[in-house]
Amino acid sequence: MRNAIFNQIIFSARYRWLRHFLFWLIYFLVFSIFSGFDLTRPLEGIETCLIFTPANAIYVYVIIYWLVPRFLIKGRYLNFFLLFCAWAFIGLLLNFATRYFLLIPFREGRSTPMVHIVYRDIFALGGFGVMNTIAMFGAFIKFFKLWYIEQHQKMQIEKDKITVELELLRAQLHPHFLFNTLNNLYSLVNEKSDNAPKMLLRLSGLLSYVLYECKADEVLLSKEISVIKDYVALEQERYGERLDVSLNFSGDIEDRMIVPMLFQPFIENAFKHGTSEQLGKVWMSIDLSVKKNQLCFKIINSCDVGNSTNHEGIGIANVKKRLELLYPEKFNMQNSREENMYVVSLVIELKALEKTDHMAVENMLAPGLV
Repeated sequence: MRNAIFNQIIFSARYRWLRHFLFWLIYFLVFSIFSGFDLTRPLEGIETCLIFTPANAIYVYVIIYWLVPRFLIKGRYLNFFLLFCAWAFIGLLLNFATRYFLLIPFREGRSTPMVHIVYRDIFALGGFGVMNTIAMFGAFIKFFKLWYIEQHQKMQIEKDKITVELELLRAQLHPHFLFNTLNNLYSLVNEKSDNAPKMLLRLSGLLSYVLYECKADEVLLSKEISVIKDYVALEQERYGERLDVSLNFSGDIEDRMIVPMLFQPFIENAFKHGTSEQLGKVWMSIDLSVKKNQLCFKIINSCDVGNSTNHEGIGIANVKKRLELLYPEKFNMQNSREENMYVVSLVIELKALEKTDHMAVENMLAPGLV
């Protein structure tokens, strides 16, 4: 909230008048103190600042709103240097005119005769140094704003790029999942299984989850587990007694959030490159546990000793990219082939639950939202 208010004041055109007011207020306070060295006459510093402010403002605004953006920022350094030198000479004249035709007559009640003015009065560098000091701070603020805006735009572009990449990964993941699920249903219908209606209902639930709930950035871990169970049930019906599946879900899983469809490609991969390529009895073990803020997922499936098929399909590659984008430096994924089985393990550091997180979970579990 504070950062939003600060950004509004610093960068919004709506508050430009406030920024300029604060800038010149600071200038007035600082230089009125330095201009009034004689403490017995403190008003002299205020008078000096008031009289020199119009000339200083003209000099500063030409530099920061014309010379800097039109020439310096665009890399036209020679033009900037020549024009700055010309404007600096004009600034000397402005400073001289302000002093001899405004300040001295105001204080002494009389004008300075032109015959008493010599060239060294025109090139007096005291007031000119003040003008350039103000211009330097103004230019610094200008450069800081431009730098901040550029960095913010780069961050936004990077964020948009990540969002687009995630959407592309998700778009690739969903058809892959649906294709496998429809194949399972086709097998059941082709075999005229009595369980086909029940499996069709499971498939309907899976399709609803993929098409609607997976649009969210995060879903309940318990819902993701429910989808895993339904998908495994579909596959188990397809393989019958030939498949032995062990499912183990433990720990604090009820109020946790996770990226949708994160584990599904591992399970599909295990069926596609493991059990479907074996003859006879096949088995699979899926374990998921949450302890404090650490989630551990492990899937082990049987495979033939001589089978050298690469288990890393498109789905697994997508998972790796999603993990790198969504959990940078907060996950550890390992996969290995051990004799007659293939093992994939994944450890993710989940964000700590806060009160607001609990409230969000309660809202998701409210009637009519599940």
